[in-house]
Amino acid sequence: MRFWVRTLLVTVPPADCEAAREGHIEHLRRLGAEGRLRAAGQLGSEEGFLEIFEARDRLEAEAICRSSPLVEEGLSTWTLWEWTELTP
Repeated sequence: MRFWVRTLLVTVPPADCEAAREGHIEHLRRLGAEGRLRAAGQLGSEEGFLEIFEARDRLEAEAICRSSPLVEEGLSTWTLWEWTELTP
C-alpha cells in the first residue's frame, strides 16, 4: 500500500454544508475503521481538511477522494499527492 495526501477545501459557506461536513467526518471514520487513515485534521476554521491515507494505487486513491459527500455534492475542491515518509 502507498500513502496519499488529500487536501479538501470547502468552497461554500459553512452553514451550506453542515450535513455534508458530518458525512465527510463519517467517511474519515470508515477509513480509520478499515485501518487506512494515518492522520486527518481540519484546516483553519471549517475551511477544509488534510488527510493522509493508504491506497493501492492512484486510481483507488482518487476513488477514495471522490467518495466524500463534500466532493460528491460539489461543495469542495480537492488535491491529491502520493506521500513518502522520510525518517531523519
